[in-house]
Amino acid sequence: MISKVGLERIGNLRIEILRMARYVQSIFNKTAVAVLERNEHQARDVIYSDSVIDYHQVELQSMIIGLTGILTPTGKELRLLTLSMNIVSTLEQIGDKCVFICERSLSLTKRPPIGYHEKLKTMFELVSIMTKGAIDNLVDPSLSEAVRLCKNDDFVDRIQEEVKVDLVKYCEESPSIISRALDLMMIFSALEEIGDLSTEVMGAAVYIDTGRYYRCVNDNFQPVDFGTQNGER
Repeated sequence: MISKVGLERIGNLRIEILRMARYVQSIFNKTAVAVLERNEHQARDVIYSDSVIDYHQVELQSMIIGLTGILTPTGKELRLLTLSMNIVSTLEQIGDKCVFICERSLSLTKRPPIGYHEKLKTMFELVSIMTKGAIDNLVDPSLSEAVRLCKNDDFVDRIQEEVKVDLVKYCEESPSIISRALDLMMIFSALEEIGDLSTEVMGAAVYIDTGRYYRCVNDNFQPVDFGTQNGER
């Protein structure tokens, strides 16, 4: 049985994870402005924020390790403590992707645009819904909401693939835009990866709440049967 003090410490851990998550969410919002509005100030602000995200990660990892050594939680508290390291690492990866996107954005703002603004806008909107939904799920876990949000993952994948194919053709017709096309391709790819990372956060939130693993496959948020995956019957 975990003590009242132990429960308070785990509660504080949850609060700090949410604090990091909300910060990462704000960084993603700034990234959208940096790219869509070709805003160098916002791009540099995101790049400078990398050290803040790293600080959050180190502090939380230290807190998690400390709690693991002194507490013996059960149920949801145990699952939270077990998954916390993965959640923090995933949030840090989302932050890194935002920094990478802004670095590419700074490169693009120095040259004339080659289009794809509407595709970028749609991609940012879809991924923003996924990141916000994933973080909201940490606060108020909802399997039905995770299922709904997973539908966006397939749309994001399709847009990324369509743009990739289209940009390759564009480069063949106009070799002068190759470097800009590569930057754009990398931005779309990083956004797709942020969407995937958001589904991992959703999966962790649902596991903490229900005790069952789920994974977003194509556009289906489905339970994971590890016995079947390992070929067991």
